[in-house]
Amino acid sequence: MGVIFDSDMGSRVETALALAVLYGLDGKNECRVVSISSTRTSLLSAAFCEVVGRFYAGAVSAAFGATARTLPVGLAADGKIPGATPFLTGPLSRKNTDGSSTYLHGIDSIIDTAEAHGLIRNAFTAQHDQNAAVVLAGPPTNLLRVLTLPGAKETIAAKVKHLICSTPSAAKELEAAGWPTPIISVSPSVGSAILFPSATLEKEFAEFPAHPVADAFRVSGKDASTGELAAVLYAVRTTDKAFALSEPVGKIRQLMLEPAERERLLASYIELATAKPVVRQPRIRRPVVEEPKKPDTPPSKP
Repeated sequence: MGVIFDSDMGSRVETALALAVLYGLDGKNECRVVSISSTRTSLLSAAFCEVVGRFYAGAVSAAFGATARTLPVGLAADGKIPGATPFLTGPLSRKNTDGSSTYLHGIDSIIDTAEAHGLIRNAFTAQHDQNAAVVLAGPPTNLLRVLTLPGAKETIAAKVKHLICSTPSAAKELEAAGWPTPIISVSPSVGSAILFPSATLEKEFAEFPAHPVADAFRVSGKDASTGELAAVLYAVRTTDKAFALSEPVGKIRQLMLEPAERERLLASYIELATAKPVVRQPRIRRPVVEEPKKPDTPPSKP
């Protein structure tokens, strides 16, 4: 399953944890991260997404047949969600003992990012039919723009299995705009029912000398909601018995939790978010070896 992840990265530490869970699933070969984009018009938002991608570079580079190359980051340019936040400036301002930046990235100007709606559209077209999932962790600005592109709705209907929205309001906006596939909305109770413990900073995250998501989590200093983590996990593990779906209202169904599975689900979140990057062998297309042609033989005489 190819996963398109669109968010307003920097608004909540929950979003950074959700992206860590997504890369954790990618590292287990349960999915492929094929597109990352932000609706926050901030170079720091795009830079943080790239930093997290570089941290997990071994998990994403195989799609390009090269190591240490990460996905381009799509960035909205409408200016509706501007500015930096502590969840971005905290990790990105971290320095090594020699004064150099702990986390390197290549985003210094808008030209270092991709146009978000074009990037997402291209990600759709590159997937096999019904083998893409979209996770929206924020406002639907970028996805609404995708819907305005010529032929986009037909492409989405062919390529996308489902869209999971972390908020009911975003799900309703996209339904009203004509999103053509099933839409799953994460119930607000899902995020509050399970909190990602800040104690992981002193336990599971502690083994990493430098981890950008842990540094963002450290800025918060308190347990985090997990609604966006549930959106990511359900996008990939639709048969996980921790989740249940409501009856549809229009195109929208609500994602709910099975109470008996909360403890196991939290353990899955922690395992995936704190997983070590997995270095994969590049996928190199084997060259086609043609057999030498036999020389033409003259026709036999009668």
